[in-house]
Amino acid sequence: MNSSLARALNKSMRLYVSPLGSTQHHVFKMSTNIFKSQTKEKETFLDLLPTITESIAKNPKFDVVPSVGDWVKKMLEYNLNGGKKSRGLSTVYSYEMIENPENITEEALHKARIMGWCVEMLQAYLVVLDDMMDGSTTRRGVPCWYRLPEVGLGAINDSILIYMAIFQTIKMHFSDKNSYLDILELFNETLLNTSIGQHLDYTMAHRTKNNYDLFTLERYNAIIKFKTSYYTYKLPVCLGLYLANKVDKEIHKVAEDILIDIGQFFQIQDDFIDCFSDEILTGKMGTDIQEGKCTWLAVTALQRCNAEQRAEFEMCYASKDLADVQRIKRLYEKLEIPQAYKEYERNTYERILHQANNMPATASGDRLSPALILRLLDMIYKRKH
Repeated sequence: MNSSLARALNKSMRLYVSPLGSTQHHVFKMSTNIFKSQTKEKETFLDLLPTITESIAKNPKFDVVPSVGDWVKKMLEYNLNGGKKSRGLSTVYSYEMIENPENITEEALHKARIMGWCVEMLQAYLVVLDDMMDGSTTRRGVPCWYRLPEVGLGAINDSILIYMAIFQTIKMHFSDKNSYLDILELFNETLLNTSIGQHLDYTMAHRTKNNYDLFTLERYNAIIKFKTSYYTYKLPVCLGLYLANKVDKEIHKVAEDILIDIGQFFQIQDDFIDCFSDEILTGKMGTDIQEGKCTWLAVTALQRCNAEQRAEFEMCYASKDLADVQRIKRLYEKLEIPQAYKEYERNTYERILHQANNMPATASGDRLSPALILRLLDMIYKRKH
C-alpha cells in the first residue's frame, strides 16, 4: 500500500463511517476494492524472507561454526513459511497508516517489513513451544517442528535461537532509532504477557478432571487477553507507532484498549475454527476438545447446559476418543453454539468499528486512524482459517 492509498482510506473513514447503520456496511463493501493492494504487499513481504534468513544465518553471533548458521537458516525457513502472516503484515500496514505520508519511502517500508518479520519470528518462537505443550501433530499443513526425527526435544533450544534471532535483527536494523529501547521493551513485555496467558491456558487444561468451576467468562477473558491480544494486535500496531516516532504513552494506551478487544474477537474466532472448520483449510487438526481447553465454546455451552447436558459434557470433554469429541460437537450444535457465535461475530464487529470511530485524540493531538482499525477487522471478519 502506498501513501495515496493510506490517504484514501482515511478519507473514506471520514466520509462513510458514521453511527451504526447501513452506511457502515457500505464502507465494508468499498474496502474490498481498496484492500486488493494487500495481495501485492504480501507478495513483497514474502519475497523478503530469504534475505532475512540468510542475514541471520550469516550473523557472527550464529555463524560461529558453519553448521550452526546452516541449522538456524533451516529452522527459520521451516517455521516461518506458510500461514497468513497477518501479524507481520499488520506491522507494515500499521506503520503505513500511522506515518506522515511525506515520510513513507521505499527504505522506510523496507524497514517496516523487516520489523514485520521480527513479529513473525516471535510467532514462530511461540508456536514451536505451544505445539510441544499441546502435543500437536501438524502446523500449517506440515509436521510440527519438534516431530521431525532430527529435531525432537532439541526444539526447546531451537525456540531460544529463534527468539535471539529477533533481537539480533532488531539490533542490526534499528539500534540507531530513538525508539530502540522502547521497541526492545515492547517485545519483552509482549513475551511476558503471552507467557502468562500460556500458563493460564495450560493449567486450565490440566486442572482436576471434570472440575469445570473455573470455566467462566471472566477466566476465559483473562486467558485470551494475555495469550493472544498482546502479541497479535498490540505488538504490531505499537511497533508501527514506534517506527513512526510516536512514543507518547497516551496514544499507546488508546491503541491498547481497542486492540485488546480485537484480540479477543480473533481468539474467539480461533476457538470456533478449531472446532468447526476443515483441517484442509486450517492446515492443522483441531485439538481444543481433546486437550480440555477453556474455550469460548465450552464456557458458553456450560452456561446453557441443563443438568443432563452438563453430565454429558463432563463425561466427554477432554477425551481423546473420537466418539466423545463428536458427542461434544453435537452437544454444541444442540445448544445452538454456532448460531450464538455468528451473532457474537456480527455484533462485535460493529461494536469495535463504532469504538474506532469514536476514539479520543490525545493531549498531543495524535489519534489512531479508524481506517487502520477497519483494515485489521477486515483481515479477519468471517474468516474460515
